[in-house]
Amino acid sequence: MTQDLNPVSWGAQDRYQAHFIVKTHHTVLEESFLAKPKIQTKGHFASKRVTGIQWIGGTLADVLNSDNELKTMVTKLSFDEAHITVEPTKGGIRIHGIWRDSYNFTLTKELFAVYDRIASHIKRELGSPPV
Repeated sequence: MTQDLNPVSWGAQDRYQAHFIVKTHHTVLEESFLAKPKIQTKGHFASKRVTGIQWIGGTLADVLNSDNELKTMVTKLSFDEAHITVEPTKGGIRIHGIWRDSYNFTLTKELFAVYDRIASHIKRELGSPPV
């Protein structure tokens, strides 16, 4: 019996995703705290870079769109890192990026600073003091 040289990948995959959760002490409206990016880019393939970002969603998206410093921070990220989603969950609001394999999974200082700034906007909207 011969072994297949191109096996189909079944089962668990080595995919990772960093989640940052801002805990809430009360129920939040999902449509208010949902924010997804619409990324403006320049270039193609490996030379693709982020030139701007527009947040689509509820009131949090409006707050994120008005933060020019956040927009500048996001334009310094790579195209893949700039795909940041904010969504409410049970007991918190989750900030996360896209799924990555073990070779490409990193969390740079710049990306952490963007997540932290988004979290501070969420806390401000919730009325809790920033930590």
